[in-house]
Amino acid sequence: MLTYQIRPRVFRTHAREGQIRFPSECELRFHFEPGQPFGMEAGGGCTCVQAEEATVSFDANSGHFSIESSRPLKPLEVIIESPDTLTTLKGTILTIQRTFASLGEVEEWTESIYYALPALLSVSFADPPIVTRVDGHLAGHPFTWELIEWHASFEVTTQERQELAFASAWEHMSVLAVPGRRRLLAGLRYFHIACRLGRSGKIAGEFLAEVVLNLAKTLEVLFPPGGDGRSRDSVRAGLKALGYGETEIEHSFLPAMALRNEIDVGHVELGLFKREQLTAIHAYVERAEGDFRSMLGKLLTAIETGAFEISHHALGPPSKGALSVVSRLQAAMMEESRRNDAGSTTHPQ
Repeated sequence: MLTYQIRPRVFRTHAREGQIRFPSECELRFHFEPGQPFGMEAGGGCTCVQAEEATVSFDANSGHFSIESSRPLKPLEVIIESPDTLTTLKGTILTIQRTFASLGEVEEWTESIYYALPALLSVSFADPPIVTRVDGHLAGHPFTWELIEWHASFEVTTQERQELAFASAWEHMSVLAVPGRRRLLAGLRYFHIACRLGRSGKIAGEFLAEVVLNLAKTLEVLFPPGGDGRSRDSVRAGLKALGYGETEIEHSFLPAMALRNEIDVGHVELGLFKREQLTAIHAYVERAEGDFRSMLGKLLTAIETGAFEISHHALGPPSKGALSVVSRLQAAMMEESRRNDAGSTTHPQ
């Protein structure tokens, strides 16, 4: 459920050893985004104020839309008191004040709110929020709740190399233009989506499960199963034909398919993994993009030189199963439309 988002974190403070003792007074602050549903921004989302004039913005290029009320919400202000806890929301900042028995209890409260409250708010708010930062005071000392470690990779290039990369991509357009290579286009699109999702997340691991899903799709569409129907064996054979060895295939590519089928990607997983197990999962996903990028570059060159060919796919209608699902959706939409029309009809007296 949270396999790809749970990351090792630590409470960082400048307090000296022995200055923080438990039980201890603590103030936890959770900073939310986006600001519009909390009354901190006028526009940029899908939340508007009842009985107020509003302006809708629509970008015909991207399809992005938003609304802005002439008199937007004021900053939200909610106070919830209990015998041992004071909970206050002011704008986008949620503050929890209480006495904690141990650092472990502070961590339990922090993780519960960080992961669960945004999910609950997404049921009520049209703009799903996230917690972008957690900080506060512990025994009077300021602290932040930060990642213990993180992974970052960068591309080192030159002006000439970057221009040549664009020119090469342009030349590969001719590779895609050959009839029957729809699988190649699909594989590139799935990889592109995986890369975009990896850059779009605002919190660590936010879309990593979806990254894995699209990497697995990249392999499945490029190297479809043969008569025996074994997709992983087909991927192994395809990568071997590209010059990859068994160890590299099993370590760099096949895990994407295994994660997709077994670990919280294509199917629900409610189990709790140990920290070292999560570390292995995260480490693979974070380095997979580079391996897949290298493989796709090698694949395009091999196709261009005639050393490799993608399985031919002739254009045609979707499968019968897919068409059946769409047919049921269309019937349900038509029925809903008829009910709405009947409900809005007025009859003369």
